[in-house]
Amino acid sequence: MQWEFATERGVGVMTLTGFLGQDATHRFQGVFDWAVARCSGPLVVDMTALIGWNCSGEDAILDATGRLSADRGPMAVCGLGERGDHVLATAAALSVIRVFPDLDTAVAALAAS
Repeated sequence: MQWEFATERGVGVMTLTGFLGQDATHRFQGVFDWAVARCSGPLVVDMTALIGWNCSGEDAILDATGRLSADRGPMAVCGLGERGDHVLATAAALSVIRVFPDLDTAVAALAAS
């Protein structure tokens, strides 16, 4: 797994590439915490370029939601496309994760709130 971080209109954007599996979950956790420390506003995880993930990767994403403070609102993910997983969809239904189709939509929605 590789990552990049940027800020767009006050929204932190963590872009993931590669594969988020058991071997990369510790890196994801560290990167997520690093991004949270550098961004005071909402945070979106862009998964557009992610090749895939497994159960460990899903768990890492869900675990990350619990590490955001309440004043930031739910974590957002985008770019799932056809790979959208039922675990993330269920989390979205529970208002733990906000799911957006693409990065532009996510940034526009989060910047407005």
